[in-house]
Amino acid sequence: MGACLQGVIGFGLGLLSAPLVYFLMPELVPAPMILNALLLTSLLSVKHRAEIDIRHTGFSVFGGTIGVLIAGTVMFYLDSAQYQLLFGVSILIAVGLSVMGMTPKVSAFTNIIASSLSGFLGTTTSAGGAPMGLLYQSAEQSRIKANLSVFFVYINLFGIFVLWWTGRATEKDFTLFLKCIPAILIGWGLSYFVSQNINENRIRQLILLVASCSALVLIMAATFSVTK
Repeated sequence: MGACLQGVIGFGLGLLSAPLVYFLMPELVPAPMILNALLLTSLLSVKHRAEIDIRHTGFSVFGGTIGVLIAGTVMFYLDSAQYQLLFGVSILIAVGLSVMGMTPKVSAFTNIIASSLSGFLGTTTSAGGAPMGLLYQSAEQSRIKANLSVFFVYINLFGIFVLWWTGRATEKDFTLFLKCIPAILIGWGLSYFVSQNINENRIRQLILLVASCSALVLIMAATFSVTK
């Protein structure tokens, strides 16, 4: 389901799958899940390569790098549960503004801000798709998937490198990833049929729904951590 959703709207694999997968098979989080996302976003990037905006993607990569580096530094000093709660609430506010018609314009500034938040959230909570999804929610379907996929290819590669460098990714993780490939490809294939039967307004609604679900998961996880 997560792979199908990401194939349709450009993100969603980690947002929907990671929390459930963590409870069922915690060994799949984070490295195998990141490798799954890397495979899927690479396929989407190749398919929609003609729609990639190099200029805006460059700003996204720059912002994502900042977000990941800040997250890595800040996590040494502050409670991650507090950040889950803070950014979960922030995502809900962003969704609320979008529902009211306050959709941010895609620009260099908004790309850097959204990608920094995505990089930060992806590092601290494993749910980093919502800010970039919100930014591109009103773009054409192919443009959403093209630019988000290129951004997430970079973030996933960066994440795997960091996990490998810190000893958190091993050959066992790669073996688990190989076992997940059939499910990823099935979800990607299903996304072709879903994409042909859904309009762009539905795409926007799906993005807002996924972002809201992500925020609620973050808030519940943070609340649970604080009350333990």
